[in-house]
Amino acid sequence: MKAHHAAMRGARLAALGAALTLVPAAAAAPGEIPAAWVGRYQAKVLSATSGKENDAVSTFGKGMTQTTLMLQTQACAQSFTMDVSRSGAISGRGRLMYVYQGNAANPAMMLAPAAAAVGNGGFAVNLKDGRQFRDWTFSGQVSPDGTVEIQGLPGEPMDLLNMGRWEKHRPWSVLPPQDKSKMRGPFIVKLSGAPGAPPAISIDQVLQLDDALIKRVRYQAFIVRSDPDITPQCQAAVPAAAKCAASEYLKTKGSIGVDGVYTIESSRDLKSGETSTTSKTGGDITKGFSSDSAGNVGFEGSASALVGSAQFNPTDGSYSMTIGVGVDTGAFLPGPAKLSEKVELVYDSACGWGIKGTGSINGGAAGASVEGAIFFTKAP
Repeated sequence: MKAHHAAMRGARLAALGAALTLVPAAAAAPGEIPAAWVGRYQAKVLSATSGKENDAVSTFGKGMTQTTLMLQTQACAQSFTMDVSRSGAISGRGRLMYVYQGNAANPAMMLAPAAAAVGNGGFAVNLKDGRQFRDWTFSGQVSPDGTVEIQGLPGEPMDLLNMGRWEKHRPWSVLPPQDKSKMRGPFIVKLSGAPGAPPAISIDQVLQLDDALIKRVRYQAFIVRSDPDITPQCQAAVPAAAKCAASEYLKTKGSIGVDGVYTIESSRDLKSGETSTTSKTGGDITKGFSSDSAGNVGFEGSASALVGSAQFNPTDGSYSMTIGVGVDTGAFLPGPAKLSEKVELVYDSACGWGIKGTGSINGGAAGASVEGAIFFTKAP
């Protein structure tokens, strides 16, 4: 009897063992991904930006036609959900925010009749309402080695005001392309997981475009498997609107340094009493192009008696342009010192239209000048 019960127990255990070998609990079958990778993924950050790391300003042309441009772009996810199945299939959705903001300044622009429309955004490029939002659906595949391929971009074009004309602009990706030839995808990233941590996709890389306007794009992402909702970091980095300091001003300036190479300039506003000091590089030797310690880039040029300038502040996006007539005694009178006088029509993006006058004397290493302006209108 005991032998019979022992034989029955052995048979039952053998059958149970055979059944267990038919259903492995943890190992992934061929073509499947690890069970730990299956589930819902959400983003803490997912963005692509350009013009944020001292690469917003570009210059084109020479002399009076030299154009200075500033362009900043941003795309980031306000919401993001990605579901991964045991086979590695991806289905996802999100909502993206886009910012595309630029300005241009050029002395010769002041000669064109279209300059009369500059106050209505004639020399600027912006998305409608400052930013646009687009829904995003995508699909893809996770491979057993952790390679993630994602395809899909928002389909609805955006409304872009470019030099006073409305245009359609295609949304771009918040995920990095493999190279410049695959900006529309597919997008390849890597899924991995540290011991004891949930699997995640981590990205912090720069794509060098070397484009005339967009030199490089920085991509950042942290997408992690998480069932609780996560709200991604996504805020518009739009510069504060430039403010007009005064409707009129009169300043005295003194400078010292190597003419056309490096100077330190001190100025005093005779109306407010405010003083400021800036260092400046460039000038005559760099064919009119200069930059200063306040972040401004500028150009001053002339053609016979015609004079003009353009100055751009990449910090707040403001700019000014001038065109007028001037006399420089250094062109026809010998001597170590030269006198110059200029009267110019000026447009300032923060203050509007006005008249600007300058008188200066320069003796090589040192110089002094008086500059005044009166603005007739206020920029919108």
